[in-house]
Amino acid sequence: ESLRLWSLSQATPEQVSDCYMQFGVEFNVIVRAFEGYGIGTGDLHPIPASLRTALENLLGEDPSPHALAMYMPEIRGLLYDLLQGLKAKQAPWKAATSGPLSAGSRE
Repeated sequence: ESLRLWSLSQATPEQVSDCYMQFGVEFNVIVRAFEGYGIGTGDLHPIPASLRTALENLLGEDPSPHALAMYMPEIRGLLYDLLQGLKAKQAPWKAATSGPLSAGSRE
């Protein structure tokens, strides 16, 4: 939503950056949770940096729906890859958290 608003000059680059920073915080929480149960996340690690680059490139343009349309396929693709990666980890997560040791902290 913040990208759409930016493209209409209704949000600043700083507001978009704030959304990205919140994404980063939440991404790190998820990664730590998976890794705490021995579920590898190396395949996900490059996505935030790639997303940041795509957002920096977009925000380097003048705000417009055209600029958003140019970069949105790449941004959408990165988010899709992230979601697919997370989906692939659901079964190992459920297995790791449903066993008898799941009641104890593995953090």
